[in-house]
Amino acid sequence: MGSAGKENEETISRNDSYSPRLAPRSCSTGQQVDSQQTQQLMEELRNCGWEQLEEKYAKTMEEHGKSEDELRAQVAKLLEVFVAWSQTTVLRDEDRALKRFKTQMQHVQNSEERLENKRKHYTDVVKAFEGALALLNGRARP
Repeated sequence: MGSAGKENEETISRNDSYSPRLAPRSCSTGQQVDSQQTQQLMEELRNCGWEQLEEKYAKTMEEHGKSEDELRAQVAKLLEVFVAWSQTTVLRDEDRALKRFKTQMQHVQNSEERLENKRKHYTDVVKAFEGALALLNGRARP
């Protein structure tokens, strides 16, 4: 072991004020590791060389990287489902809006037709009255 390894071992062995709150947490329960496991972990760390610690660190980081990748994949799938759901609701709302618009257009066209028919009817009635008045005025003059 080189001098750097000895320094690190001395640093680890001198670290008697190891805090249990810094101990790793159990992944399955999310609770703090008990003191026996903490002591066991401290002993393992004291007996490790710098290279071993680097390997453990790299291995742990690789495992965490894999779990992050799995989580990213799960989130991506959930986002796909959410996007599909949101597009479905948008399409449904667009269809309903189009139907409402068509109904409103039909109502306006029917109202305009009825109004035009009434206008023609009143125009015909006025012409009929004008014709009747002209006939009456023509008889009254002889």
